[in-house]
Amino acid sequence: MLDFKYDFDDIIPLPISSDAEGELCQIMYDDDYKHLMGIARAMLESKELSERALHITNSVVEVVPAFYTIWNYRYNIVRFLYGENAEALDKELDWLDEFTLNNPKNYQIWSYRQAILQLHPKPSFKRELPILHSMIDDDTKNYHVWSYRRWCVLFFKDFTKELAFAGDFIRRDVYNNSAWCHRMFVLKNYHPSAQEIEAEITYAKEMIEKAPQNISPWNYLRGIHEVFLSGNYSPETVEFALSFVGDFFERKFSINHEGSLCEEAPVVESSFALELLATVYSKRREHLQKAKEAYHGLIAWYDPIRKNFWEYRLGLLEKDEGK
Repeated sequence: MLDFKYDFDDIIPLPISSDAEGELCQIMYDDDYKHLMGIARAMLESKELSERALHITNSVVEVVPAFYTIWNYRYNIVRFLYGENAEALDKELDWLDEFTLNNPKNYQIWSYRQAILQLHPKPSFKRELPILHSMIDDDTKNYHVWSYRRWCVLFFKDFTKELAFAGDFIRRDVYNNSAWCHRMFVLKNYHPSAQEIEAEITYAKEMIEKAPQNISPWNYLRGIHEVFLSGNYSPETVEFALSFVGDFFERKFSINHEGSLCEEAPVVESSFALELLATVYSKRREHLQKAKEAYHGLIAWYDPIRKNFWEYRLGLLEKDEGK
């Protein structure tokens, strides 16, 4: 695990386990691992900030990529050795690119990248784009990478490519909730115009038509109305949602003494359309009965897994009706 680039003969390795008698479970580390971690612990303990200390952190994270304490130690070394030396920090990012490609699910990588960019005197969003695209292209729902992209967009204050970026991944997979969340994040942070909001509503509807029982574009459509339109849903949006619930609201339902619907379930193309309509109808007293019917339908037929939540919403409606 250690090469001969640096001499560590002056370092007395610290133990990495207590070896106490009667330990419930002793981990059987091999000798090379104990030697490496022992040297790393000793250098960390002495707060050595040197090129060989940087080298030892490289060896450690190759073996244990998620070792947060060592990543923090590495950052302190880099800051001490290189300060705001742009060329040296670029080399550190080059090394990190290679490491990132081999450890796509490692959370610590992305926190470390943030710290290095914040240290860098001339950080570049353009430089980050290839690794970001490569990582998301390889795993289109990698939460850590999407989170880091959001961080970068805010750090560099550059939203210009983000709607198109998210749109590319939604086009590849309309069920990619990470891409939908990124798209909403963009809207919330760059203050779109009224025309852009209308365009996004149209976009959401087009994606819903591709897959009506897909929660992501329905949430996006609702989010636009709640965040940017003060919860006011246009008649066109209501009609759009109604087109996915068949004759649900034309039926006359009867409710038994247990509060359940007695009839067989009407054909509904999207339970999420019914959920949106329940939200819309609950805002107007004259439509509360429709909202109650929608919640009963979700409880009984279309979304019983969230029965407790729908019963809670139904209870709120009944309280409002009693006022």
